[in-house]
Amino acid sequence: RGFPVADGLGGEIPVDDTEVNLKVITKLICSAQTREKFLKILQYTAKLLSYGLVKALGDPASYGKHFEALAKNLSTARRFFKLCRWFKHFEDIADAKAEKAPLFSGLLCLDVAANVVADVSEDITSLEKVGFLKKGVLPKRTEYYSNWCQLALAVVEIAVSHIKASRAQAKAKAAASSNAGVVPVDVRRKKTLAELELSKYYADLVKAFWDCELSFASELAFILSGLWAAAVSTHKYALKVVK
Repeated sequence: RGFPVADGLGGEIPVDDTEVNLKVITKLICSAQTREKFLKILQYTAKLLSYGLVKALGDPASYGKHFEALAKNLSTARRFFKLCRWFKHFEDIADAKAEKAPLFSGLLCLDVAANVVADVSEDITSLEKVGFLKKGVLPKRTEYYSNWCQLALAVVEIAVSHIKASRAQAKAKAAASSNAGVVPVDVRRKKTLAELELSKYYADLVKAFWDCELSFASELAFILSGLWAAAVSTHKYALKVVK
């Protein structure tokens, strides 16, 4: 039957029936999106370690600086994966036009536009970050204004996700009322995933507060929100890969 590890490593992907085995892991590793999101988890984990070592222990052995440098390197590595990802958002135009509710259809179109602008602005900063452009070619505040695009995107995504989550919750409620209080597994999972996605965009908003240098922003909140958003995104794309 081959190596035992191929039959399963124990456990399933959360909110899904997919068993974690060698084949599934190989699929995840071969996906650029899941690798990028996993790097994001490592990046914010490194940031959290750095923050804890510096704030709690004063960083006596300079490990805080080491983990902060690691986080920056991981951030740069992720930029290679994200270059030109804004092309994929054009696929969402058809879904936006197909939406029957006019206001929500308009909001979905705005969401597409916000995603494209945010990703293009990030690509522009990446050209200098990864070395395609010589440092100093772009204006000093280019990344700062790019971060404001991300903040605006987070607000739009929250509005869209609130509606999607509300629809999923309504479907779950309707299914429960027509099935003696029992919600079918697929309906319950769609509701859970919609709520997770909404929480991810709230985390993006908290993260954007720090990136945009707002006075009330917290560095610890920035790190924890980034870590949560990374975990939810990794899970989302992992499900897409294994399906």
